[in-house]
Order: sequence, then structure tokens, then C-alpha cells
Amino acid sequence: MTLDRPTLARLREQAGQARQAGHYAQAAHLERQAVELAETLGLAGERVRALLWQGYSLRQAGEDDLALAALLQAINEPTLTVDPADRFGALIAILHISLERKPVRFCRALLEQGRRELAEARQPWSAPLDFLEGELAYRQGEFAAAWHWHERAWAGRRDAHPRLTPATHLWALCRTAFRRREPAEVERLAHHLQELRPNAALERPLVLRARWLAWRAQGVAADPTPVEQARTLLTRAAAEREPRDFGARLEALRVLALASDWDPITADLRQKPLHPATFETALGLGDLALGRARAALGLPAVDDDYGEPAVDALPVAPNSDRVAAVLDEAEQDYREAARFAEEQDQRLQTRWYGDTVRERQARLNRLHSLADSRESENPS
Repeated sequence: MTLDRPTLARLREQAGQARQAGHYAQAAHLERQAVELAETLGLAGERVRALLWQGYSLRQAGEDDLALAALLQAINEPTLTVDPADRFGALIAILHISLERKPVRFCRALLEQGRRELAEARQPWSAPLDFLEGELAYRQGEFAAAWHWHERAWAGRRDAHPRLTPATHLWALCRTAFRRREPAEVERLAHHLQELRPNAALERPLVLRARWLAWRAQGVAADPTPVEQARTLLTRAAAEREPRDFGARLEALRVLALASDWDPITADLRQKPLHPATFETALGLGDLALGRARAALGLPAVDDDYGEPAVDALPVAPNSDRVAAVLDEAEQDYREAARFAEEQDQRLQTRWYGDTVRERQARLNRLHSLADSRESENPS
């Protein structure tokens, strides 16, 4: 490799192309080469910029610890030799990772640090910090506050580095509107996001997920397109050797469950089991099992994020063995979700996660009671 500036520029360009295509591990490798070359050439500013994008690429590749190591190198570089925008961008990336792992007091300290640095530098970069305030509120289940901060971030967005993409802002607003049960707003934001036609591999699934949320917010509309899109996504994901799952797969499974389309769900989970490794996956698996139980009991599909109708009796005599199996499956998944919920509630100083699981477990108990009562009416 030639040790000169044109080579450094080519490495950075190739890394950007790899990110655009969703090849984040490859992008991180190329950025690491750029870091080393910039250091050899004595280009401190270029080194920090490559560290920033190496950290971003590692984060998208699922390597948070390595990402933090790169980003901490970026912000610890002497400030006189570094573009302040790159250092601030690294701080924002550290905050993104911290929201998933660190206690709320640590995240708030980083937010306050970011605000202080902006005030001292007199830079107009507040939109990413406002966005992260919204992300923190969202994770705490404070959806009104999340909406306030995300709206403020979107209104203050600048089309200059450091920034977040328009798709990132609109997706955050869309999912927050969904939690606030504002179907018209979800539809508007999903349409706006679709009109952007984002090309990045990371952002294309956001368009689908927004459309699915709009479909769900309208009470599972008659439009069959979201169901077809969910089937297509699962088929494509099954063909990929090592896909990076950014949440679209679980969303697709939810859509198919609400459409009572269980065959592709069964096939997908058999081929690639979805392990309850996070609160979201454990809760989602529990909801899928609860949906199967409702189907086995002859009850209509229910969106568990939006509540359930009152049911006093079952329309058909259930297959008791089948019902017992899926109810036990849901119970096990919700126990896993409760374990994660306890950790998240403690970390984020909230009760939202535990309350969510307890609500699901109450629905599960009601289905148990319905199944037991019907079986007692029809003893074998």
C-alpha cells in the first residue's frame, strides 16, 4: 500500500461505499487501515475522522466494545489538532452506545458534557443532543417527552456534519407516535419517510418498519401489502448468510401474526431460531406465542402493544394439548422478558419495562382461565 494522501482518500471512499452497502465489518477494517495510514503521515485530524467512522462501522456491525475503544481514542486526541465537529460526532456515537448499556446517570452526564462543549465552542450542533434526549426518554417509556425532544431535533436539524440522517429522525418520530397511539401522525411520518427513498442498507428497513407501524396503528388495515412485504423480508433474510438484524425481522413476524399467517412464521423460526437475548426479543417471542394461543382458542388476533378486547367465553372447543403448549411457551418467554425488564428498569430508573411484562402476563393468565373453564365444560 502506497503511503500517501491519495491512498488515504481511497481507503475512506471504499469504507463509505462498504457502509452504504451494509458491509459494516469491511468498512471498519478499511477505516482501521485509514487510521494507521493517517498516523504514519502525521495527519492527526484525518486519523480522528477515520477513528470516528471506524467506531460507527463497528457499532453497526454489532461490535460495541470495539466501537467504544475507537471512539474514545477519537475524543481523547488533543483538541488543537482535531476538527471539533469530528470530536463532537464521536461523543454523539458514544452516547448512542451508552443508551443501550449504561445507567441513566452516566447518559445524562454525557448529555450535559455535550451541552457544555457546545456552549463553549458556540456551535449550532444541538440537534443530535436533542435527538438523544428523545431516545433516552423513549427508553424510559416517557413518550410525551420523547416526542417533544424528537420534534425539536427534527426542527433544528442542519444538513452539515455532525448530523443524523433525515431517515433516522423520521423513524424516531414515527415509532414515538405509534407509542402515543396517534395513527394519523404515524401514517404521515411513514409516508414522509418513504418519499425520502433512502439508499443506505441501514435505512431501507426503516421504511418498511414505518409502513408496518402505520398498518398496525390503523387497527390492521385491509391493505395486504404490509403482509406481503413481511413475507418477502423473511424470505430474503433466510437467504442471507449472516444478516445484521436491526429489528425488521421481529417486526415482520409481528405483522404476519396479526394477519394470522402462521406458516411463514413457523418456517422462519425453525430455520433461524430467534433467541430471547434482549428485552425486545423475549417480549416479542412471548407475544408470538400468545398470538398462537389465541388462534388455538379460536380468538381473533390482537396487537399486544395496543391492548386486547374483553373476551368472556371461547367460540370453539380448543385443542387442550396444543393450547397448553403455546401458553407454556409464552409463559417461559415472558419470564425471560421479566428478567431483562428488571435490569432495564434499574438501569434507566423507570418501571415501564416491568409494567409492560406484567400486563402481558395478566393477559396470559386470562387466557389460561378461559382455556381451563372451557375444558371443564367439555371434559374428555
